[in-house]
Amino acid sequence: MKNFLSILFLTCASLSFGQVDTSGVNTTTNKVDSTRSTVTTIGGGMDFSYSKAEKYILGPIRIDGADNFDPQAIKLIAGLKQGEAITIPSDKISNAIKNLWNEGLFSQVSIEAEKEIAGVIYLVIKLTPRPKLSRFRFTGVSKREVDKIREEVDLSSGQTITENLLFKTKNKIRGYFLEKGYNNVNVAITQVKDTLINNSEIFFINIDKGKKVKIKHIIFEGNNSVKAWKLRRAMKDTKRRSIMRVFKRSKFNSTAYIRDKEAVLDKFRAVGLRDVHFVEDSVYNINNRNIGIYLKVEEGQKYYFGDISWIGNTKFASGLLDTVLGIKYGDVYDKPLLDQRLHQSPDGRDITSLYMDRGYLFFRLEAVETGVKDNHINYEMRILEGKEARVKNVFIKGNYKTNEHVIRREIRTKPGDLFSKNDIIRTQRELAQLGYFNEQGFQVNPIPNPQDGTVDIEYIVEEKSADQIELSGGYGAGRIIGTLGLTFSNFSVKNIFKPDSWSPLPTGDGQRLSIRAQTNGRIYQGYNFSFTEPWLGGKKPNSFTFYLNHTSFSNSVDIKKRDPEYKGVAISGVGIGLGRRKKFPDDYFSAYYELAYQYYDVRNYANLFPSFNDGYANDISLKYALQRNSINSPIYPTEGSKISFTAKGTLPYSLMGGKKDFSTMTAQETFKYLEYYKLKFTFEYYLPLTPDKKLVLMPRIGFGYMGAYNAAKGLTPFERFNLGGSGLSGVNQFGGREIIALRGYDDNALSSGGGDPIVAKYTMELRYPISLNPQATFFVLAFAEAGNTYTGFKTFNPFNVKRSVGAGVRIFLPMFGMLGLDYGWGFDKLDKHSSGYGGTIDQSIDSKGFFPKFTFTIGMNLGEL
Repeated sequence: MKNFLSILFLTCASLSFGQVDTSGVNTTTNKVDSTRSTVTTIGGGMDFSYSKAEKYILGPIRIDGADNFDPQAIKLIAGLKQGEAITIPSDKISNAIKNLWNEGLFSQVSIEAEKEIAGVIYLVIKLTPRPKLSRFRFTGVSKREVDKIREEVDLSSGQTITENLLFKTKNKIRGYFLEKGYNNVNVAITQVKDTLINNSEIFFINIDKGKKVKIKHIIFEGNNSVKAWKLRRAMKDTKRRSIMRVFKRSKFNSTAYIRDKEAVLDKFRAVGLRDVHFVEDSVYNINNRNIGIYLKVEEGQKYYFGDISWIGNTKFASGLLDTVLGIKYGDVYDKPLLDQRLHQSPDGRDITSLYMDRGYLFFRLEAVETGVKDNHINYEMRILEGKEARVKNVFIKGNYKTNEHVIRREIRTKPGDLFSKNDIIRTQRELAQLGYFNEQGFQVNPIPNPQDGTVDIEYIVEEKSADQIELSGGYGAGRIIGTLGLTFSNFSVKNIFKPDSWSPLPTGDGQRLSIRAQTNGRIYQGYNFSFTEPWLGGKKPNSFTFYLNHTSFSNSVDIKKRDPEYKGVAISGVGIGLGRRKKFPDDYFSAYYELAYQYYDVRNYANLFPSFNDGYANDISLKYALQRNSINSPIYPTEGSKISFTAKGTLPYSLMGGKKDFSTMTAQETFKYLEYYKLKFTFEYYLPLTPDKKLVLMPRIGFGYMGAYNAAKGLTPFERFNLGGSGLSGVNQFGGREIIALRGYDDNALSSGGGDPIVAKYTMELRYPISLNPQATFFVLAFAEAGNTYTGFKTFNPFNVKRSVGAGVRIFLPMFGMLGLDYGWGFDKLDKHSSGYGGTIDQSIDSKGFFPKFTFTIGMNLGEL
């Protein structure tokens, strides 16, 4: 008679083990090593029990119920080998079942004795495989949400279905919706047998996300030293529902809540309450749509800084370290400030930066409290300076398009130099200014080599599209002016004749090639070509620029100049420029030199040039521009400043070759060769108003002056300033005049017909980003502007300005540049001399005395002074 041994494992509460039907079998149980084995007695009188264990030789092992699995692999996992000696009952069998069960592939595992012949026992491993996942389907949510959830969950056809898989899937879905503020979300997974695929199941995942839960109240109690509104403001991601929070919704996230509670405690620690702690913390339901938060604090005693001593400092004197630290005996104890001044201050004023900017990469600093006396906390600053570290190797990764030498020439950490944290920060800024890389994707990994006192530095960049298709638009002269342009910011001339490097154009050498065409039809046309090599010769950051331009502005009668009714202006120009970075006063400065020639051809156009309505003029000028630029990002700067001074002029022809009587000369004779000098000064500053540096205040001022060498000859009719409107979106030399924007007014509404020699403009913008994604940077702004132009020093008054306020949006798309839309209100009456292209401006005034005005701009140059 066949004898059977069934050895089964205990089923866990969460169904970790499958159940085996043992009906009709008499069993007795022996407990061994905290596991339960079922010892079966089957007719014939052959017993297996721990009280009478016997030794056998293990015969062939048969696998039953696992046709899709490798039998040899199953035996190997079980740890049973034919021909070995085995004691039955024993832990050998128990461990075999454990090993198979731990694989998570089977819902039932049992081992039975099939027969015994002459001391050889034949075993059968019976397995019931777990079902596989064939497919899954979501219900209860939108298709867009389904696409997002699929990215979160780890489900795929062919997966073995386990309790852990079900648990993880539910938790990930719940976590996704909890992040969105759906705190009452429910997830149910129904398993249905798939009749098309053997031993497979379909998941029907039903999601009931419920209503979004918002935070209605955040209540503090026990906060005597810090106002509740300051504590709420410290909670960056846990905010109350408010009509003022237009762009951020109120939602509760447990992870963010823990982080925000710590930020609340830091507010107390910043005023000396270092023992502050929460005595009660409650998140409670108000209703199915709202929750409340109650936080009760116990402030404890107030503390102050005591004596601070330095140990181990040989590079810098203790007095200097005290000055950098900026904390004196008796100051209110502020642990966050102490940590900031020791390790990482936003302005670079910290002890760690002081050492690491001078090569001490292996520097270590430990602040140790040495005692508390009369609520004054004494500190001992223990410094381990270590050796100076020098840069050994610089590695660059991630540049699949930009040639390595273009990146390497911007890197300030050169092999052999002393390690400097500031140089790394400056390198990140310089690489960001190139515009070729995603600023959010920069990574810098210093790799120290303590054995030889060196450090390898790895820069990881993430390429982005640097080329632009420019579709500029602006409204001026009573008409819409559009621009079509192509700008290749990472061009390569030397690869033009290498077909393999075209993708679609030769790129990688950091050169800039721009082609632009502007028109509003037959009235205005403009063409520009420019090329810039930023590193002329490849060894120093000396740039070379060459450009050509041509513009024409005429009436719509006939474009042919022989028509007697033709009125127009044509301007053609060419120029070359050289730029170089300066090291004095610091290396944020740069200088630019330019030699340019412009040819003006005017025909019957007194509206534009009252003093020169017919003829031609030559403008041979030299320009010098000195600029200091320390802004940290070209698209959305959050800190830094930009200061520039520009001087442009011609030779004083009228003062050379004897005295001339200009009163007897025609306008053509007088202005055949233009002579003037032009000075401009601008300053803008970016001030972050919040710790995350998102809310930014940007003030800007600008002044311009144009003068004549010879009072008898007078001011040149060209190159004057015109103020108002959008600045024609980059058409800053429209009709031989420099166009400057002032939102809230019509184009050129604030200047006289021929333009003015003096301009002043003041701007204040408050900016906040909605998205800093490099593929679509989007921010909103509110602005206040004021400005005016003046006919001379007698009328110049920097406070006699026309004011406006408004709001706007900016969207930066890599392929199209900066897109802008502003709505401004000008609220000052215009001067009588003000006029536009076609004559005096008659800007309408509403009942409140405001001038509402939309301004649409495309392109980075918004006609700003």
